Amino acid sequence: MPPSIDTLRMALLSRFLKGEARIPQMPEAAVRIRKLLDDPRTSLEQLTRVITGDPPLAAYLMQFSNTPLLRGDRACSSLRELLGRLGTRQLADLVLGFSLQHLFTSSEPLLQQAFRTRWRNARERAAYCAVLAQRTGLSLDDAMLGGLLQDIGSLPLLSELEHWPDVPRDSDTLHALCEQLSGDLGALILTRWQLPSAVIESTRLFGQWQRQHEGAADLADLVLLASALQSNRTPPEPLPAQAKLGLEQPLGELRQELAGELQLWKRLLA
Repeated sequence: MPPSIDTLRMALLSRFLKGEARIPQMPEAAVRIRKLLDDPRTSLEQLTRVITGDPPLAAYLMQFSNTPLLRGDRACSSLRELLGRLGTRQLADLVLGFSLQHLFTSSEPLLQQAFRTRWRNARERAAYCAVLAQRTGLSLDDAMLGGLLQDIGSLPLLSELEHWPDVPRDSDTLHALCEQLSGDLGALILTRWQLPSAVIESTRLFGQWQRQHEGAADLADLVLLASALQSNRTPPEPLPAQAKLGLEQPLGELRQELAGELQLWKRLLA
């Protein structure tokens, strides 16, 4: 008889906290670009050459040549111009987001399918985050990255399950494990990657729909609302985050209101 979800959750979490299960490293491409950006001797020409050497990454970045991410009122005509107008943090975040999809491979089709589903959801969540950031005035850069990374904890979890053949591979079991463990594991990963504390906190709070806090709306509020809009399993309404963000209409109405803007960001993030 397979173990219960609660038993599995505690056993898996224990392995990660003891260092017995592998925590993924930041993708190589993201590390390489961050090192270049941290080096004051790196020229724009050198950065352009490095990114041009990775055609899929260069093509991905050029998609953002005429979006609110950039300063100015016209589209960039070249990769060099794009890199010159992107901020250091923006470029590092975009490269990281592009690289994440290559972090997970599995010989088990059901685990690979579960990852693809959650990665597709992450892209849609990031698109909602971008639209909500434009509506609320919060940082667009942080919003996109927070949306992509909120469920990053599912990646090492699905990878670890390759060593647990007795765990059922049905979608409900895999979903339940990811939902319960993703926040803690995600915060652990992003802390090791030394990402900003606001992004780490928005990941740690994965699924904590009723989160309350003092002060103004923050990144975690925005990511929680985006996650609720993206999810097929709608949480109880209204969310406290909606009041913080000034978006208290029913989630169904808000989805319809954002639908047009959402399509642009979904195309970009795909």
